[in-house]
Amino acid sequence: MYTEQIHRIKEKVNQLKSLDQDLEIFGADTHEYILNPTVSIEDVTQFEKENKVTLPKDYLAFITEVGNGGMGPFYGLQTLTEASVNEEELMITGKSTTSLLQKPFPHSSLWNPLAELESLDAKIENASGDDELEEQLYEKRLALISGEEHDYGRLNLCDFGCGITIFLVVAGNQKGFMWTDDRINDGGLYPSIELENINSLTFLDWYELWLDNSISEFI
Repeated sequence: MYTEQIHRIKEKVNQLKSLDQDLEIFGADTHEYILNPTVSIEDVTQFEKENKVTLPKDYLAFITEVGNGGMGPFYGLQTLTEASVNEEELMITGKSTTSLLQKPFPHSSLWNPLAELESLDAKIENASGDDELEEQLYEKRLALISGEEHDYGRLNLCDFGCGITIFLVVAGNQKGFMWTDDRINDGGLYPSIELENINSLTFLDWYELWLDNSISEFI
């Protein structure tokens, strides 16, 4: 199904490597245009079984035919296993054992409770000096944006920098599309637009657009 696009991507990967030997493209000095070895269909099947999820077909084609992470947009791509880590559980317990992949990602358009955040920020500023109230307000602010449901059904594939994560939705009505998590900067969650695209992008289209944009810097 994706044979032609995978072939184009492989050719463009080699072209970009050849053009940017000095690693001038943003993030290239991190991944150095090195793709990780591919993963086997058997390993993917086992991953899907364990996590009760079916990966988008184009992403599956990429990790089994091109590379399982490494060279990619911005600071590069995580491996399938790295991208599936439950970050909240890892931060709290030091390990990640609970998969959130099978639960549907709850959003279909921009989600950002900015008005509520700004209201809380004003209350925090007014509460200056009242440590107990400030702490309560900070906890309320954190709870507003850090609900577990925002991490449902997503593979955290790419570090954009500044705490921003670009992820692939693998469950829910946005399955197959690339999204951005900029909650840390009060930017909310939204379909990825970092490559100056207007429409939502599937994984392979997103990756190929990055290749095209990068190659155009040299041609």
